[in-house]
Amino acid sequence: MPDGRRAILSVSDKRGISDFARGLVSVGYTLLATDGTAKALRAEGVPVESVSEYTGQPEVLGGRVKTLHPKIFAGILAVEGSEAELARLGIAPVDLVVANLYPFEETIAKPNVSHAEAIENIDIGGVSLIRAGAKNAARVAVVVRPSRYAEVLQALKSGGVPRALREALALEAFEYTSGYDASIYAYLARRAGARLPDALRLALPKAADLRYGENPYQKAALYREPAARAGVGDAERLSGKELSYNNLIDLDAALRVALEFDRPAAVIVKHTNPCGVAVSEGLEAAYREAHSADPVSAYGGVVGANRPVDVATARSMKGHVLDAVIAPEYDPEALAILKGKKKGAFLVMRTRGEFRGDHGLDMVHVLGGVLLQTTDFPEVRPAAWKVVTRAKPTADQLRDMGFGVRVSRYVKSNSIVLSNGERTVGIGAGQMSRVDACMLACYKAGKAAKGSVAVSDAYFPFRDGLDELGKGGVAAVAQPGGSIRDDEVIASADEHGIAMAFTGLRLFKH
Repeated sequence: MPDGRRAILSVSDKRGISDFARGLVSVGYTLLATDGTAKALRAEGVPVESVSEYTGQPEVLGGRVKTLHPKIFAGILAVEGSEAELARLGIAPVDLVVANLYPFEETIAKPNVSHAEAIENIDIGGVSLIRAGAKNAARVAVVVRPSRYAEVLQALKSGGVPRALREALALEAFEYTSGYDASIYAYLARRAGARLPDALRLALPKAADLRYGENPYQKAALYREPAARAGVGDAERLSGKELSYNNLIDLDAALRVALEFDRPAAVIVKHTNPCGVAVSEGLEAAYREAHSADPVSAYGGVVGANRPVDVATARSMKGHVLDAVIAPEYDPEALAILKGKKKGAFLVMRTRGEFRGDHGLDMVHVLGGVLLQTTDFPEVRPAAWKVVTRAKPTADQLRDMGFGVRVSRYVKSNSIVLSNGERTVGIGAGQMSRVDACMLACYKAGKAAKGSVAVSDAYFPFRDGLDELGKGGVAAVAQPGGSIRDDEVIASADEHGIAMAFTGLRLFKH
């Protein structure tokens, strides 16, 4: 089929379209465009024929139906050998489709957008144009992103769009339309109240290739969740080395814990487990307390903060061996201090967007499938928990129980979190037995275990765990309760003079 030298343009995003269209005309193209695009091009002095003029069918239903016409789609879908049929029907072949879609995702992201407005921004004709052009990539080039205009125009000036580029553009087009459909489905599923919908449709654009995965021989990339806020998915790297998979996993863990607290909070994470967490009246004090909780484990750790990093906090960090920090903002002088750490290798990340406590859904790939779960968490109300021992927790101990629960939900199971004064003093994480977690937490805390509050992520199956906490000097314990040996566990607590509350709240993290 001879080169039709005809393009159809229908774009919602009009960035660069006039210059591109002008370039197409300069290499001999005849342009067809939907009314809105044609109006924009004519305003820039670009010669163009409207789709309505070409088909003889005006746009109907207020523009809802524009391009859905045999003269348009036959021109795009025509293959070699169909020249005679096209000529008989008065249809000109089209070899270039330039289209992008109504801004559905941008529309639903607006505050208080109505459902009617969201539905009105579901594109029909544009999707059909793109799919038709991509299907016929053997002859047709389809362009969905303005970033491709210069490359395509240069190819046309050099004789035509080569097959390899047409196929790359077709792949990009189907990625674009599949993402568009996925966002529509996700919106409608959320509106219907489906937290765990009947099908999982993901449309996550690649944000970055990473240095490597968990190990240097593994490849890795970050895919960004478009609607995410205050997450590592769209955090900005202000300085330091290129990101690795492990960097992002640890940064995410640190940020999640920091977001648990309303007051200034600092978190130090090592291999996804918090090793020090504290809240205070200011970030610098919180950071000092968090680091002092376990300075050995904090070596080479990752810091998360829920407040902008000020100069005092940056100066405190400068003297410590750390791998990265993530925070909502940095004072200019504080940023300069952090950029000077480790000759620029120290990672400094800034979250963008609004902070929120809702983490959405968590997803894990297993062999043959994907596990999805909500991240909802009940309100933490220590005063409502059931005290089961003779000793009663004080107001400060109840406060520390609530603090420990918020930390414990991010510590790998089996876990024990010891805290005092809204700072962790010892954490036993990822142990195969609960008694080992108790022993490790007390060992980490040392003398600071005395008078501390322990939070257990699950019930104590035997009294041996309470005995270990008692030997360490722990003064109060919060645990879910529900073991068949609860009476033995309560008896151990009473023997050690420990105040214990049943929360009814399991905090497993696998």
